[in-house]
This record gives sequence, C-alpha cells and structure tokens, in this order.
Amino acid sequence: MTPFITIKENIDDTFIEKKSTFITKIIRINSEEDARSFIQENKKKYYDAAHVCSAYVIGNNNEITRANDDGEPSGTAGTPMLDVLTKNNIKNVCAIVIRYFGGTKLGTGGLVRAYSGGIINCLKKATLVEKKNAIEFNIDLDYSLNDKIEYEILKTNFIVNNKTYSEKVTYTIFVIEDEEELFLNWLTEITNNNFKILSSRSKQLEFEIKK
Repeated sequence: MTPFITIKENIDDTFIEKKSTFITKIIRINSEEDARSFIQENKKKYYDAAHVCSAYVIGNNNEITRANDDGEPSGTAGTPMLDVLTKNNIKNVCAIVIRYFGGTKLGTGGLVRAYSGGIINCLKKATLVEKKNAIEFNIDLDYSLNDKIEYEILKTNFIVNNKTYSEKVTYTIFVIEDEEELFLNWLTEITNNNFKILSSRSKQLEFEIKK
C-alpha cells in the first residue's frame, strides 16, 4: 500500500529567480472546498501578483488532483508543482506559488524549475508525517503487573497513551493494525493471560518521518 504522507504544519518559502519573486505556500486540507478557499483567499491577498498557480492532492489514493497554471504557459507551473507532490506521496495538501514578475522571461524550462523548485524547497523545510491505521485498546491489569508492563512495553512499538488507577490499572494502548496479533501474543505472555480487554477501536495515528 502506498504510504499516506502529509505535512505536520503549514509551510512557506520565498526565493528570487532572475528578478522574479516566487512565494510558495503549502497547507494541509481535508476537502476540495478547503483547497479552493485557500486559493481564492490568496488570489485576493496577492491581487497585484502576475500569477497565483496552484496544485492539490486529496485522498489515500490521490482520488482528487488538480493543477492550475493561472496564465503561465500550459504545463509549466501547476503540473510541475503537482508532480513533486505526487512523486513524494504527499497527500491532503494544497500548494500555491505566487509570482511577482521581475521583467525577465525564464523560458519553459526555467518556469518548470522555478515552480517545482518552490514546492521542493517547502518540502525540505517541512516536517512530514505518515498516517497509519491503528487500534486503540483499553485493557485492565492487576496492580502486580504494572511495573512489569511499564518496563517491557518500552522494548516494543506499542504506544501507551493513557493510564488510570481504580480497582485495576487501566491502560490505553495504541497498536499498529498490522501488529494486532503480535500485541495480543505479547500481552498474553507478559501477563500470563491475566488481563481483560475492555474495548478496542480503529484509529489513525501520525508518525513523524525522520529525515
């Protein structure tokens, strides 16, 4: 399955190429409406710019992709921007590049490099996260097992999200979906089958991608 990668936080970048100023902005979005609103908002804000080119990708399998050259020669702006996003598996983002023309034409190749370069610069600065399907388990354990669980779980990929104390110790633990069987086997062995699953539900988690 293609990884679902997106940006953790919105990011921007500015550079000058042959006296033209290129301002790039990439934001996280959840819908096409979010993308359109962002593009229109910046068209109004940068009304005096020569071009406000855009590209966006939505969905686990890139169900929605759009690119717009906004007056630049066809295929020299929006499409190169979109190509960088899709080739890096970046999803649920909208990117715009605002150009203030400096009086010197860049040519077709120069435009492609400038618009794709703006996206590349932003992605280099961005913190990327990968979304993974997970299961949230709520589990009751005897107090006598608490120290052992706390120690042993540090050796695993399982994530303790919360812990409460009442008659039992109740752990909330996140487990990557593919590791559910591994987790249950581990828990059975560690506790000698002395535990109770109170509930479990599907969840999506985000993990930072180390560069």
